[in-house]
Amino acid sequence: MVIAIYGSRSQDVYIRELGAFLRGLGRRHTLSVHPKLGWYLQEHGVSLHNAGISDRIPRDADLVMSIGGDGTYLRAARWVGEREVPILGVNTGHLGFLASCRLPEAKDMVDSFERGDVVIERRMLLHVESAALPEDEWPYALNEVALQKEDTASMITVSACINGEPLANYRADGLIVSTPTGSTAYNLAAGGPVVEPTIDCMVITPVAPHTLTLRPLVAGGDSELMLSVGGRARDYRLSLDSRSFVVGRGTEVRVRRGHFGVRLVRRRGKGFAAVLSEKLLWGN
Repeated sequence: MVIAIYGSRSQDVYIRELGAFLRGLGRRHTLSVHPKLGWYLQEHGVSLHNAGISDRIPRDADLVMSIGGDGTYLRAARWVGEREVPILGVNTGHLGFLASCRLPEAKDMVDSFERGDVVIERRMLLHVESAALPEDEWPYALNEVALQKEDTASMITVSACINGEPLANYRADGLIVSTPTGSTAYNLAAGGPVVEPTIDCMVITPVAPHTLTLRPLVAGGDSELMLSVGGRARDYRLSLDSRSFVVGRGTEVRVRRGHFGVRLVRRRGKGFAAVLSEKLLWGN
């Protein structure tokens, strides 16, 4: 197989283990390593042997591996973009909701993928349109899109329309639009519901709303949201996953489902219920 590898540079405690893993993997497969990880490993004395270093995913790539935490997986999804090459998450971070295994299990997961003995889930992305985004910015989010306060203690107002109809004026510290995948991220911390990640929907969750009548709302996956932010402040913040941008009062943000998705590789027999139990101690 041809495998492209993306990874975090916070791997100091895994250097030897990671080097041994890549040596073994390179004996059976063709490897291409993203420069961020490749140069980091070389600086720490890890030989990549026959693996190439490239910021482009090989045209014939069968699999992308993301080695790090959930933030690394989000960046790997951006790297893959519209190509929808399956992504296997290897957790060397903390919680690792998007990862399917730890580094000691990674070889077995690659072997299972080669045999076809894995589950590949297609996860939805949110597509964002706004004049506030730079022209060269990737306008998609796997977890969530959020409008938030910027250096102020005052609440903000986010006017929201859904499918062309007025929904609500959210007076709150912010507003989150989450995918099912992102329901266990910022959405959960703000009191939103946990959603099984393959359900076709999006979740609209206010952050610290200033009225009890504004609660989280689950909308259909085909919904189109138009958001406009205002309040006493001049500047606000628009975030797409881990990327954020300063926006002005009255900025409009259109959110809808992306025309492509992310193909997440997971172990067969270890579905969302197992992840909840392991990561969130669900019901324990």
